Amino acid sequence: YNNFNMNNIKSPKISRKELIAMDRASVSIKGVFDDIKTQISRLDHEIKTSEKSKLEFERQLHILETRREDLKQQIKSNQSWASVYDTEVGPLARKYNEMTASIGKIYDKAKDGHKKGIVVLKQEF
Repeated sequence: YNNFNMNNIKSPKISRKELIAMDRASVSIKGVFDDIKTQISRLDHEIKTSEKSKLEFERQLHILETRREDLKQQIKSNQSWASVYDTEVGPLARKYNEMTASIGKIYDKAKDGHKKGIVVLKQEF
C-alpha cells in the first residue's frame, strides 16, 4: 500500500463514439430503472389497497357468519316453540275453534227462535 499512487494509474482511452454509446446506455438504464421504480410504487399501492379490501371483506364475512349462527339458533328456538305449540296448544286451539263454531250454531238457532217468537207475538197482539 505504501507504493500505491493514484498518479500511477493510467485511465483507458475512450473514444468519443464509445463515450456517446456509454452515455446513451446509462440514460436507457436510468429510464428502465425509473420505470421499474414507478411500477413498484404502483404495485405497493395496489397491495396496500388490496390488503385493506381483504380486511374489510373478512370483517363483513365475520359479521355474516355471526348473523348466520344467530339465525340458526333462532330457527332451533322457533322449531322448539312450534313443536310445543303443535303438541300442547294446537289441540286446545282446535277445541276452541270447534266450541266457537258450535256456539255460533246455537246462537243462530236462538236468533231464529226469537224471530219466530216476535212474529207470533205480533200476530197474537
